Amino acid sequence: MAEDTKPRTFNPEGVPLPPPTYNHACITPLIPGSVDLITLAGLTGVSSWTDSNPKTIAEQAPIAFQKIKTCLLAAGATPRDIVQVKHYIVKETGDPEVDKLDVVERGWGESWMEFMDREAEGHRPPDTVIGVAALATKATLYECEVWAVVRK
Repeated sequence: MAEDTKPRTFNPEGVPLPPPTYNHACITPLIPGSVDLITLAGLTGVSSWTDSNPKTIAEQAPIAFQKIKTCLLAAGATPRDIVQVKHYIVKETGDPEVDKLDVVERGWGESWMEFMDREAEGHRPPDTVIGVAALATKATLYECEVWAVVRK
């Protein structure tokens, strides 16, 4: 029975495998058999396996959101169960027109609201927007990390 209290990590089908240093999703029983905390690694709109990745934040964000949905569903949750969000946006993209905008104005926010309206009944969980120097790969301009809580 003690194992029911330990975090369980996994990589859902339908989302490209991450590097071997981590798994995409973790289910942690807060109250075993009753309430689970679902934490997801930061998910992006790019793949390390291809050179034909989207080149803008606005193009990458919706792909990241679909990966989030896939991971949440595999963990027994939905976007409506999200309780915390962190958006990571590369500050210097190489596009001067984009780089002069604040990170909150770079086209990901509209996609996030559309996603949450469609998938989570307009739910707006607390979020943090973080401008960063770089993400895991040069092609990655946007990454999103979420936490969710599920009552069984």
